[in-house]
Amino acid sequence: MQKITTPLNKTDLELKKQLSLNSLEMQPTDDTLQRILKFAATYRVQSIGKNQFVEMFLN
Repeated sequence: MQKITTPLNKTDLELKKQLSLNSLEMQPTDDTLQRILKFAATYRVQSIGKNQFVEMFLN
């Protein structure tokens, strides 16, 4: 059994660089993270039956 591979094209390498740069730009700020954590601390979901849920905000 042989493994056949093809070398990467120049466009593949450029796309990989662009994707890595885009992921750096999408990092949330500290303020956004704090807001998400506050929301997560007060939000609860309770299952009450099959495919039935109750959402609760504990404020």
